[in-house]
Order: sequence, then C-alpha cells, then structure tokens
Amino acid sequence: MTALLALAAAYAALMLWRYGRRGILVLAPGLVRFRSDGSAPPRTALQRQAGEELEPLGFRRLGSRSEEGPLGGLGLASDAWVNEARGTYADVFEQGPRGGARARLYFLSVFPDGAVALTANHPRRDRSDGSVEVASVPGASPVAAFEAHLRTLGRMAPRHGAPAAAPDLPGREAAARTFYRRAGNQELRVRFLAYFLNTLLAALILAGALRMLLGEIARS
Repeated sequence: MTALLALAAAYAALMLWRYGRRGILVLAPGLVRFRSDGSAPPRTALQRQAGEELEPLGFRRLGSRSEEGPLGGLGLASDAWVNEARGTYADVFEQGPRGGARARLYFLSVFPDGAVALTANHPRRDRSDGSVEVASVPGASPVAAFEAHLRTLGRMAPRHGAPAAAPDLPGREAAARTFYRRAGNQELRVRFLAYFLNTLLAALILAGALRMLLGEIARS
C-alpha cells in the first residue's frame, strides 16, 4: 500500500510539473516575459523563406524574440519584422503548421488609443469587439495574410486613427504588452484552461496521496 501511494504521489507531482507551468498562466497571464536579440539570425529555413516574402511588402527584420512563461511554460520563439509605413509588425515562428510548407506568422498593429488588430495565417481564436480585431486565414501566404490585415486596418482606422509601429525591438515589445492587455490575456486563459484543470486535479491527487502516505508511515 505504501509503495502504491508513493507511486501515485510521484505521478501526481510529475503531472503538476507538466501542466502547472502553463496552467499558472490562466491565473496570472501577466507572468509572460519577453526577450529579444537584434543580432540573432533566423533559426529555420521556413523563417528565411517567409522573410523573403515579407521584404517586398515593405517589412524590415528587427531580430529574434521570444515570449516565455514561468519555468518555460510558454516558449514562443519568432523572428520580428516591422513595416513602419503601414504601422504593422510581423512575427514569424520557428515551426510551421503540421505538414505545412509555410512558417506560422501573424501581423500585429496597435492604434493610438490602444486598439489592436492581429491577423494570423494559422488557426486562431477570432475576436471582434470594435477595439480588438483578431482574425485568422489558415494556410495563407504572407502576401494574402497581409492583405487581409490591411483590410482590417482600413475598417478600424476611421474610429481609431492610423496605427504606428516603432522601428526597433523595444517598440515591438511595447506592442506585445498592449496586445496582452487588450486580448492576449484572454487568449492565454482559453488556450491553457485544460492545463489549469489538469493542474488542479494533479494537486488534489498529490495532496490526497501524501496525506494517506503520511498516515501509513505513522501507523507503521
């Protein structure tokens, strides 16, 4: 019995580690941290290919960046690009869709009043509430995804003004913080809700197993 309880406690602790690193973002999405490196080259061939398609659209590469949760619980690594004339950033991720020939990417624009628009070429939870526009066009080329993004900007500009994009990585991180305040926090909560529920279950199992294990030890 003692061995079984110890095994259950060990398994629950493993699950707590596995799911808790992301589950905690449901309660505290503000724990996401940003790192960037202007000297780092693209990491993958898909990123280089996407960059070759972004340059003719007026984008300039800023460097690499990552969004990280506690204990490595998020780990989103990307190349950062900017188009100052259009007030838009582009993030190109290391990995492409499963079996796909393109890198995953999205375009992000922030308006003077804090409204945000994001258009991705991979499945993403859509949202439209006037000040936040998040849309996805799965499988789209950078050109097609950018055209969709520009149409969104055209709809939002009469109400929110022209978006602006600072030409450096600190400006890109400021835009990321604005997005997380307006829409990203909710996205994280929805995305990692299952991790949070599994974390709660693992914590309950661990607590119960430890209580019973201590009882067994006390009686022996």
